[in-house]
Amino acid sequence: MKKLIKISLYTVGILAALALAGGLALKLYFTPVRVKRLALEYASSNLKREVDFKSAALSLSGFSITGLRVSEYPDFSKGEFLSAETISVRPELRELIFNRKIKINSVSADGLKLKVLEAKKGTYNFSDMLAVKAPAANSAIPKATAAPAPLGISRLSVTNSQFSYKNAAGDLACAIKKINLDAENISSDGLFPLEGDFTLNIAMPQFKASMPVYLKGKAALGGWNPQKGRAEIEKARIALGAIKLELQGSLSNLIEPDAELKLSVKPFSSSDLKPFFPAMPAKILLPAIDAGAAFKLTSNNLRLNRLSFKAGPASGALKGAMAWNPRLDYFFEADIRAQIPEMDSAIISKKFKMIPSGFNIPLTEIKAVAIITPSAVKAKSFEVSAQGMGLSGSAVIKLAPAMRADVKLKADITDLSRLAKLAKTLEPYALSGRASAALSCSWSNSLLFSGKADFSGLGAAFMERKLSGLKGSLNFSKDAVTSGPLAGKLDGENFTGSFSVKNYAAHPKTVFDFKLAKLVIKTQPPAAAGKDAAAEKPAKKPVQPVFYMDLAGAAELGAIEHPNFSAKTAVFKCDLKNISDDLKALSGNASFNTGTGKLSDLYELAKSNKAAKVALFPLLALQKASKLAKGARLPDFNNIAFDKIEGDYLFDKGLMKINKSSLNAAIADASSSGSINLSGETLDMKINTTLKEGSGIKMSAPLTLLVTGTMSSPSVKLDIKSVMAQPAVKKNVNKAVQEGTKLLKNLFKK
Repeated sequence: MKKLIKISLYTVGILAALALAGGLALKLYFTPVRVKRLALEYASSNLKREVDFKSAALSLSGFSITGLRVSEYPDFSKGEFLSAETISVRPELRELIFNRKIKINSVSADGLKLKVLEAKKGTYNFSDMLAVKAPAANSAIPKATAAPAPLGISRLSVTNSQFSYKNAAGDLACAIKKINLDAENISSDGLFPLEGDFTLNIAMPQFKASMPVYLKGKAALGGWNPQKGRAEIEKARIALGAIKLELQGSLSNLIEPDAELKLSVKPFSSSDLKPFFPAMPAKILLPAIDAGAAFKLTSNNLRLNRLSFKAGPASGALKGAMAWNPRLDYFFEADIRAQIPEMDSAIISKKFKMIPSGFNIPLTEIKAVAIITPSAVKAKSFEVSAQGMGLSGSAVIKLAPAMRADVKLKADITDLSRLAKLAKTLEPYALSGRASAALSCSWSNSLLFSGKADFSGLGAAFMERKLSGLKGSLNFSKDAVTSGPLAGKLDGENFTGSFSVKNYAAHPKTVFDFKLAKLVIKTQPPAAAGKDAAAEKPAKKPVQPVFYMDLAGAAELGAIEHPNFSAKTAVFKCDLKNISDDLKALSGNASFNTGTGKLSDLYELAKSNKAAKVALFPLLALQKASKLAKGARLPDFNNIAFDKIEGDYLFDKGLMKINKSSLNAAIADASSSGSINLSGETLDMKINTTLKEGSGIKMSAPLTLLVTGTMSSPSVKLDIKSVMAQPAVKKNVNKAVQEGTKLLKNLFKK
């Protein structure tokens, strides 16, 4: 036993002496100068670049370099590729000698800087270092070697380091600065903890940001095969200004990772985004965001198996794929759901000026499913519902090769009265009833659309009128609106009809057919004049192009009521072209007839109704002419009960030709002929009036008035022929002739 102990002590002594001698020899042989020379020779032959450093040291405790600099290819005249203040490696030699394990107590790097530049697509400033030399044709096949000794690193420390990248186009620059990283118990197989922080700077034309990042987790190197490696992110924090993001999850395959990640963002204000997106409206409180993602990332593509998120009242999911080699391509399907709380649009309009205020937005549910590709965005379906109102449809927006949009919509409002709750401006219209519509529209070089609207029980108040119980449908397109049969009530009176309008945006052409039991025309109150209205000069308005419209059809009224005009029945027909405000280009024809009624001072009606003024022009002229022809002893046509009124007019470029205009009453019959220039209201008329027993005078022949001048200042003359044709005048003339003849005979006898 003692002998064994002696042998052991002797052996240990010899090993200690050998170690001491080896360490002394190592220190004497590997002087700093020799170490530096050997390192420079190795770097020059293997890296093909210039390498420089201040000092290098090799000893039993480890290897260290200070002031390391590696040039761009081929020398420092092209710039600096990599540098480090200090790099130190301290191995555990005892493990290597006795257990054939490579164990490193520590690896540290301080002030490490690496600059990566893209020269062109797929070529970088380190590509020359990755070039693989082809083996010689006659080179021997290498023999199988034993597996490398296991490697372990007790501690890895990187401090105050930096990595930067810039692409060839110059529109992307990325820098990871202030890198501090610590890892312990690093091995080729097991998980080891790591923790670090750095600042990520990104600069693009659309986005610039500096983001502090903290990372804590575990990693496994997969037996030095990164494809078999994995990582677990226990906690990661990213700050984008005042916006805080937290990340956790796991990934496998460190080269082409399969990842499962969870992301959370604390509530923030849109003001926090303005430094990065200046157009973003300020002071909009945004909710917290929670998201989860599962994806596969390779050097050529991204496969997104799932991305789900929830942000306040909004939630959704996204899946699809993206590829970028050789060109960018992607396909994503999104499913979005959101609930918008009830609010006043004034709150939104303060931030988004294009949204008008004065609307009360109800609680609204939104659902949408969309497919997104580089060439198109396709909304497979979307639904918007709020308080008995629903909107649904689909849309396709093609982005390439040419922009085009196709949209299909369906809308249903079960109670139109609810619209007044959304917009107070609609309250005076007293909307009621139900309406639905279907619309298809497309846009390429111009907008095209068509659709149909159905309504029942439709009611509304407008211009002191009340529409109720209207039922029918409308077909509409970009240049036409056509109704089906319409039925309802206007001011409580039964109403039926139909209409169509073509080219309504430029030159409307309207065709109509209406029947109304009774039309009540209410007087319009006079406009209130301003205090200094007479003194103020009217502002000059820019000259606008004349707007024309065409009108054709028939209207049948069971009765008409107005303070200045009433009739039991009325039928109006017209076929008019180029109707305008000045009536200068008016052409076509119009006719009307009424049953019994009464009129008084028609000018009051004509003041507020231009169509009535044109139809009643001959009667207006009759009223004025009857006053001016005082010697004719005509009745007061300003206040008269009539049995019938008829009118038949022909229009040619603003000139109204009176084919027929007649009024039949108990006191007189009147008819007009001639013409009226509508724009200047100049008259060239002949009015025939036949007094009847009701006036106290009965004429067997009409009395003719010749009317010229203007409507405001007419000139009236009695037609002498018509005066002479009156029986009383003839009788008196004949009597005067007979007496004259007798007188002459008596004179000649003398």
